[in-house]
Amino acid sequence: MINPLLLWFLPVALVPIALHLITLYRLRTVELSTYRFLMESYVQQRRRVKLLEYLLMLLRTLFVLLIVLTMARPVVDRFASLFGSQAGRDVMLVIDSGATMGLRTGGTTALERAKAVAKTVINQLGPGDHVTLIRAAHKPDVVVSAYASKPLPMLEALDAIKTDLTPADVPAAIGEALAQPPHGPRIVYVISDAQKRAWSVLREHPVLRKIDDETRLVVMNVGASEPVANLAVVGDPPRAGRPVVGLPVMLTATVAAGRTNGPVDARLAVVLDDQQVSQVDLNLQPGQKLTRAITIVPTHAGIVRGRFELPPDAFTDDDRYLFTLNVEPQINVLLITAATNVSGESDPKLYIRAALRAPLLARDTGGTSGNEEQRIAESLALTQINENQINDPQLANADVVIMADVSMDANRGRMLRKYVEDGGGLFVFAGPHVVGADYSKHLITTETISGSTTPLWFDAPVGDPDNEATFVPIATLDLHHPVLSAFESREDKNEFFGTVRLYRYFPIAMSGGQNTSTTMLMRLADRRGAMAEMSIGRGRVMLAGFAATPDWSNLPLKPEFVPLLLRSVAHLRRDAQIRAVDAVRPHEPAPIQLADRWANASVQVVGPDDRPQALDMQRSDDRMVGALMSTDRKGYYTFSIQPPRDAPGQMKTEQRGFAVNLDMEDAGFEPMNEANLRAIFEPHKLVYLAGSPDDPVLTAQLTERKEIWRALIWTMFAVIGLEFLLSTLKPTSATGSTGGGMGSAVRRFAERLGARSNVAPPKRRDLAGTRK
Repeated sequence: MINPLLLWFLPVALVPIALHLITLYRLRTVELSTYRFLMESYVQQRRRVKLLEYLLMLLRTLFVLLIVLTMARPVVDRFASLFGSQAGRDVMLVIDSGATMGLRTGGTTALERAKAVAKTVINQLGPGDHVTLIRAAHKPDVVVSAYASKPLPMLEALDAIKTDLTPADVPAAIGEALAQPPHGPRIVYVISDAQKRAWSVLREHPVLRKIDDETRLVVMNVGASEPVANLAVVGDPPRAGRPVVGLPVMLTATVAAGRTNGPVDARLAVVLDDQQVSQVDLNLQPGQKLTRAITIVPTHAGIVRGRFELPPDAFTDDDRYLFTLNVEPQINVLLITAATNVSGESDPKLYIRAALRAPLLARDTGGTSGNEEQRIAESLALTQINENQINDPQLANADVVIMADVSMDANRGRMLRKYVEDGGGLFVFAGPHVVGADYSKHLITTETISGSTTPLWFDAPVGDPDNEATFVPIATLDLHHPVLSAFESREDKNEFFGTVRLYRYFPIAMSGGQNTSTTMLMRLADRRGAMAEMSIGRGRVMLAGFAATPDWSNLPLKPEFVPLLLRSVAHLRRDAQIRAVDAVRPHEPAPIQLADRWANASVQVVGPDDRPQALDMQRSDDRMVGALMSTDRKGYYTFSIQPPRDAPGQMKTEQRGFAVNLDMEDAGFEPMNEANLRAIFEPHKLVYLAGSPDDPVLTAQLTERKEIWRALIWTMFAVIGLEFLLSTLKPTSATGSTGGGMGSAVRRFAERLGARSNVAPPKRRDLAGTRK
């Protein structure tokens, strides 16, 4: 590129041509006695003179042209060296849209810099060049494929590209570029922040074998050039189960520090419905991850939108972790006791009602007190009947059934077993009216193809409440079970249940072999069970070998009895009529299930863009199932379930929420350097460019122009020297003497000057001094 205003001086190049015509070598007449020999010499000399004169004319013209070009200050564009100068190129633009491209440094994000580079490339291409724009994300996406003659649609599609919630699949994106039909000499241009988490998988990947020698590969690194200090909330979504108003919910949050961080103090806030409810102080070392359990108490039913939040840093996308709680208004608890009237300390309903209605969460096991205890009591709807009042309608309305010292017969066993098989939860406390064989026969025994099987059963009762020597302690607990997990976080796990003693109890036996449907929660020193759980159909049954009265055990008088009973109720309650996931990873299906009574309901889901989308529900066994497949945006989503038109009046529109987060396993930003990138693509040749985030105008990397006036000046000196040497050359004299050396050259130069000024050269003298 040159300055066009100075090209008006180009006609000056005609001056040497005019001088050449004026100063053509003139013939002189010489009278000689004979001229045959001189005529032959003259023909050769004349040819040489004409050649020299034409060379001098060309050099002088070139000299003038160089002067004009130097004054115009021409530059060389680097773009042609990257993409070649031929027309009809096939340019593949691969834009990294992974999660880390949202990192903001130098005032711009890596994705913004990538778009600026891509726009420069598109604007530099000719109308005959074909462009394919590919978004590298969780899956490669061909955004646009067209000729560069109409760049506007390409630029609009480029502006619409956004970062994904996962690292980009770089090998798949390059494979997609190579799989496109060719439209000419191919150049694959990858614009990325070159993070190791995305690029390291490319090493020895099969897609590299698809790159042929005719394909030019250019990698533009628009990532951060300096180490990035970052904190992030990472990990799997917290699983809250089925929270209920007033009941404590335990969530877990994992905070990670980047490897470039020094030791850092951080404060993690817990926000529910935009109100901060808790905070945790953390101290992290470089590259460390910390997981903290946080207990919260929902205060209202419905969808509760929450988040874990860190102070903002350069990469704000991982400073918030979203979650939802689909809080239910209450749990319907049906308490069944023996028909025989009992009073005083032998009445189990006194202790069970005290634990359910006025729970005192001793030793801060649930982190609630005061008003929170009242909320817990309000969240449970307790109904009490005796064993003779059991019927199917009452069981149908119950989320959990607690049986305390209830005898079993065939009719009760049939109703209770059907209730559990349909998804209900049953908690059985032993007592003096319990006969273990009746429970095994009418409730627990399962009929199979090979016969009857009893996974759990009550052995004969042992122990004497009047003989302290027969008292036994609880030896081991399954602290991984949801009912007992509240006691796992304590440093001294023996602090709980350590002083519990069983005075009289039914040892619980378990059938031999591995049985995934049974779990032993408490064991005695002799390895027999004191509390166990088993599955029947879609529901669960928990057996406690002790009674809920202090005449069989001191547990009902211990603080541990309250969280044990509350968590058992929350764990055993009936399956929800509507089950939806609370949180999913990006691009994972978000399922929803409806009970049979909602079979003809219509389901819509609304995402962060507030646009409703209808879901197609399909039957699976006795439920309707569906799933949202497009979970590619971070934010809160809401399922809206409209009941069938012929539904009973108590069925109303229901809503369930879930959240989608960034999929990051750590907080580190580790870019690959040029040497590592070249090693990945060897033996293929790689053109590597890097842009600094401190300079937002990265297009200079592509349109870098070098002025060549210095080279033109040196060329001018070379032309002057060559013209000087050629102008001193002169054909041999008429006498045939050629002369030699520097003196001869200077003499010929003087003679040349004299010839041009029409002055005859001085006559030579011989050794005697005679003029000739």
